[in-house]
Amino acid sequence: MTTVDPTRADESGGSEESTAARIRVPTQRWPDEPTGPAEAERESGRAASGGLLQRARTALRHPVCASLAAAALLHLLWVALLANSGGDLAAQDAWAEFALQHPDSAYNLAWYGGMHPVSYSVISPYLMAVLGVRSTMVIAGTLSAGLLALLLVRSRAVRRPLWPALYGAFALTCNAISGRVTFGLGAMFGLAAVAVIFAWPRRWRSRHWHHKTGRFILAALLAALSTMSSPVAGLFVGVVAAGLWLTKRRPAAYALGITPALVVGLSAWLFPFSGEQPMGIGSVILPFITGAAVLMCVPRTWSTVRVGAGLYCFGVVLTWVIPSQIGTNISRLGMIFGGVVLIAVLPALRKPPRAELRSTPAGRRWTVLVLALATVTVWQGVKTADDVIHTTPSASWARELAPLVDRLKREKADRGRVEVVPVRSHRESSALAPYVNLARGWNRQRDLDRNPIFYGEDTLTPASYHEWLKRWAVHYVVLPADDPDTAAEQEAKLLGTELPYLRQVWSDANWKLYEVKDPTQIADPPATVQRAGADQLVLSVRSKGPVLIRIPYSPWLGLVDNDGHSVRAPKGEDDQLPVNREGCLTKQTEGGEEGQPEDEWTVLHAPRAGVYRITGKYQLPRGTPCPDEMVP
Repeated sequence: MTTVDPTRADESGGSEESTAARIRVPTQRWPDEPTGPAEAERESGRAASGGLLQRARTALRHPVCASLAAAALLHLLWVALLANSGGDLAAQDAWAEFALQHPDSAYNLAWYGGMHPVSYSVISPYLMAVLGVRSTMVIAGTLSAGLLALLLVRSRAVRRPLWPALYGAFALTCNAISGRVTFGLGAMFGLAAVAVIFAWPRRWRSRHWHHKTGRFILAALLAALSTMSSPVAGLFVGVVAAGLWLTKRRPAAYALGITPALVVGLSAWLFPFSGEQPMGIGSVILPFITGAAVLMCVPRTWSTVRVGAGLYCFGVVLTWVIPSQIGTNISRLGMIFGGVVLIAVLPALRKPPRAELRSTPAGRRWTVLVLALATVTVWQGVKTADDVIHTTPSASWARELAPLVDRLKREKADRGRVEVVPVRSHRESSALAPYVNLARGWNRQRDLDRNPIFYGEDTLTPASYHEWLKRWAVHYVVLPADDPDTAAEQEAKLLGTELPYLRQVWSDANWKLYEVKDPTQIADPPATVQRAGADQLVLSVRSKGPVLIRIPYSPWLGLVDNDGHSVRAPKGEDDQLPVNREGCLTKQTEGGEEGQPEDEWTVLHAPRAGVYRITGKYQLPRGTPCPDEMVP
């Protein structure tokens, strides 16, 4: 049989050609084929998971994705480990609870005799009532970090945006730890408005009118939402708008600056509010240093940032010189975003040799930047730690509150006001507000405006305290065992003495309850209070005539019937004088005692004996005012 390639060599040897022909080429080895459907499915799953992991690693290298992931993780850790019910969170909880229980009420009677929710925030209480206070903070903080990273990425001037973006996620988490949910919500909308101006997609940057108009409207709407969430955040958007205006970018400045001014103006007109936030000279130093460092260190080509930093420094000094509702709140812009800007500048500067750190302009600039960055980081960390340490409420507010609430109910404390000596955590403002109307609450501006005797050096005495209790129709005083707030230390010491107009009626290891002897009533005779709730005051009037009610007057206050329907204000018909058939309200000004401000109380003009319900509902026209012809 003849073969092409012999299978063995001849005994006598062979030629070179025959030897080469006998060399076998190795068979090529291929990966084992899957032996069945299950093996094929496993191979496909491993390939898919490997692809997903690779895509995840690639995505996390992008500053926006990295900052979103970092912020989400940090905020979730905050919820799990640090989020308590004290500090600013106490105020957020109280407003969210009020908005949830009384969504149609424009006047909260549970704090300071009466406050408009809108004076705190237009939309924050209602959004927190729906989403939850802590959920709102997680969402707002995470999205804010992503928007900040987007601004850094889209800015052609920032060489390495990853590290400033991650620093921003850290700074926003510190804001959450301090409990500033309302400001965090406003910052989210504010960053979105600024992103519309600076990070708008290139394919939509055309001169077509619909692109320009849509961009303008969106930026203006987001700026308005920022101010409606937090007036402080709206102020910071205004700083950006002013910087744009001064650098000749007028359309962008108008988009960011007009609607915040309109929101503030309308809110002040429709929902009057007065007060000031204290700000000492010590609160000026760190914000001013941060703004000045940004002004000195950023490149000259960053014109809007430089102008904004200069305006911020000027605003810090102006806020200290002229008392206002802003006060120490102005520090938040420098504390949260100052470090982000400084880290963004860092890669653009060449690190000079050690010998040149103080001898050359570049060296001094580098030194200032590093020192300023360290300062703002330490400032932020220390402030956050201080908020955690001093605003964490004691366990008694969660575990031992029931005996106090039960005793207040037995004493029928809901017919007058209750003064709970403010503690450092301010937990009383949310824990007891659902049960009784508090003489105070947790709003520093309002407290300083209506209760200045607690802030003077020698203004709080046994006599002035008694006058204050009578002025606000306080029936009971609660002294918690917790450390008092700085504005309540003198009050706590005063209650430790024997005051002849107070009688201790109950106490345990956590609380002391005092009854005010012969207290002033919320409503003067011939009326008696049946119930004083957070949303409504129910009076029984024995005879017709005017009744002075110690509720600070608001144009939103009105009367409702038994079914909760609003009572219309008296109106004249056919050129006749109006007739008061169902009742109406006016205001009466009373001069305050020495050291106390002037009061504008509410007066009910009752046309007959009966039960009257006073509340403040969102409606137009507002309230149930007496016509001018009927006002004495």
